[in-house]
Amino acid sequence: MKAFKKGGSKMKAFNKTGFILFVSLMIAFLLTGCAGSSDSSNGESDPAENSDKETIEFVYWAAAGGEEQAFLDMIEDFEEKNPDIDVKPNQVPSPSQGDYYTKIQTRIAANDSPDIFRIQYQKFGEFASKGALLDVTDILEADKENFNSSLLTAVTFEDKIFGLPHHTDTLAVFYNKTYLDELGIEAPSTPEDAWTWEEFIDVATKIEDAGLAEKGIAFNWAASSSYRSLPFFFQNGATILNEDATKGNVDTPEAIESFRFLQDMFKNHMSQGNSMKGSDDFNMLFSSGNVGLLISGNWMIPKYETDMKDFEWGVTYMPVKQSAASDLGGNGIAIPAASEHSEAAKKFLAYMGEAEVMKAFVEKGLFLPSRTDITEPFNYAVEDPEMLNLFIEQSQTVPSELAQTVTSTNFSKINQALAETLEELFISNTTPEDAAKSFNERINSILEEN
Repeated sequence: MKAFKKGGSKMKAFNKTGFILFVSLMIAFLLTGCAGSSDSSNGESDPAENSDKETIEFVYWAAAGGEEQAFLDMIEDFEEKNPDIDVKPNQVPSPSQGDYYTKIQTRIAANDSPDIFRIQYQKFGEFASKGALLDVTDILEADKENFNSSLLTAVTFEDKIFGLPHHTDTLAVFYNKTYLDELGIEAPSTPEDAWTWEEFIDVATKIEDAGLAEKGIAFNWAASSSYRSLPFFFQNGATILNEDATKGNVDTPEAIESFRFLQDMFKNHMSQGNSMKGSDDFNMLFSSGNVGLLISGNWMIPKYETDMKDFEWGVTYMPVKQSAASDLGGNGIAIPAASEHSEAAKKFLAYMGEAEVMKAFVEKGLFLPSRTDITEPFNYAVEDPEMLNLFIEQSQTVPSELAQTVTSTNFSKINQALAETLEELFISNTTPEDAAKSFNERINSILEEN
């Protein structure tokens, strides 16, 4: 017991001395740490801990492969050139796969807005009219002559520019070259030689009459993308809205004739399942040889390079009537008005609009550039890059009036009404005259409600 007490007394003395030493060392360590923190503010710390580094959130969707990597490469390059800005990529499902825009709107309303986001051209009018987008006219004004005028129209609302026309895609005619060679038909190789409506139908008829395919034509459309039918109206000099977009304008002879052409094309040369609400896979119809002609977009080229094993194939221009016209596809980049880092976001938006940056992006993502001043050849990773050049030519035929229509404030509802009208035209016995009247009434009802 005595030995134990003696030992305990010595331990108490040791602990007291050790405690004092420990406290002294901790004070010294903390002082050193403070000095280190002071040094880090001069740029010697990890950049992620630097209070001067601004983080912006970029919300976007991307398909697997080239498009996804194109975004990541672009972000990495921007951060290298702008070390004071950190771009936080937030890749989410595309609008066709989920409620992309609802979530964006909800975040904006909840003061949790992203700083910059990808947006389809068809949505610009809706967002801009609600004051949800930042005016970026100051960024693009001096350079706007170098952009496709229709795409610039798409991002403009009340004479102000609310986003970057980042890229586009459009429709053309894919054809089964094996079938056309057998028929002795050569597809047009210049826009001036594009098939007329009558010639286009004649080729489809010859494919069918020769027993090469059950149907001559397929179309990459559905209820959600019924707007892809609009080029046929504008090819014929018809418009959907009047000049100030206050009323419908489809009860005209030109519009009725366009409805008649679409009805004839569907009922006589397309499968029943390729309607607005049909379940046929238009890609399978074409790649399997069950149709000889397919109206679709440049984004499908890699798929046909993989799937078209038994046939040669090619691409030619959209058919024409009074003039040429094609679909306005692609996406822009916009900054929410509620962004807390708008200046940094504007730098990123401006960077994405630079010619060299855009060229690299569209090459990797298999898109078409929105800029018209890129003079260097495009290095697309496809077997026949000339196909993409044809689509670039075709993208120049999108009328500004079509761009104004599909980016108008109420176009989502108009597009739905168009899908319902076309389904009635295709599946029921609705006449072109009744379809034009019905669609016009639906448009006016939508505009009167809003």
